[in-house]
Amino acid sequence: MRHKKGFYEVAPVAGFIARQDWTHTMERAERNGLSLQSQKGSTGLLFSVRILAPILDGGLRHIVLAAIQYSLGRHTYMPGIVAEFTCRNLSRLDEATRFTAVAEIRAHLNRYGEQEPYPRLWHSLSRVLTSGKIKEDDRRKERMPILQPLESMERISRQALADDLDTVLERISREDIGLVITEEGKDDLVLCPASWFNLDYVDDFSCVINSALRYAMRSEDEESAAVVQYLRRHYQLFDEKTLSVAVADLERELNQPMAPLKQPQVWKELQELFRQRLDELLKESPEDEETHHG
Repeated sequence: MRHKKGFYEVAPVAGFIARQDWTHTMERAERNGLSLQSQKGSTGLLFSVRILAPILDGGLRHIVLAAIQYSLGRHTYMPGIVAEFTCRNLSRLDEATRFTAVAEIRAHLNRYGEQEPYPRLWHSLSRVLTSGKIKEDDRRKERMPILQPLESMERISRQALADDLDTVLERISREDIGLVITEEGKDDLVLCPASWFNLDYVDDFSCVINSALRYAMRSEDEESAAVVQYLRRHYQLFDEKTLSVAVADLERELNQPMAPLKQPQVWKELQELFRQRLDELLKESPEDEETHHG
């Protein structure tokens, strides 16, 4: 069984198997998220509420804005990833953030028009940001995951989920809804249809985080400070790939900066946090491999 570090497992666990060891199943869901499958084949994702914290955090707008500014003019896959991620999370960007992003995009296109590798992509993103809407046919075409607000989701207890897991899985698939699973009355886990997320989304988030960090290191402005605060709040939820790339980027910028860093200590402290968390994940890996491949 392939293990997607930091989010959920790719191969689904059948509901009747999950019930045989419910405590262990819940532990796995809490730790990294889990894909569950009913006997009729409906698949849902069960994961900790805290995994959604980076996406639901209002500070995500700073990450998106920094990633856009980093990606402008780049002849790589990054502009496409950042543009799609921005569209997926359009509802989480306030009007001021959208306005600023559009201004940055237009200023860039006015200055580098003929040299910009992907002018159509940036013009398209600018239109979406201006209107604040994504056409339904574009949403279907891109298979953009839809995440309902947690406050609007129905609550059920862990016990209710355990008592009739197959029925619950069939229901979320049929009604295309998410449920918040509670433990002793407190929000604990989220169960949603597998179609709400895909692996590309998780990988895209990793790329966006790394792009935002690169921009923040080279700008060191107010937006940069907001990016750093966001990264400090959520770095423990980042996967090995995100952290390893970030550590390498920080190392390069600290040792061979494109321009002298104004606050090198800030970046050293952030690098140390990332490195410590990466070491923790790497130490867990042998046990995880044995658990999921054995």
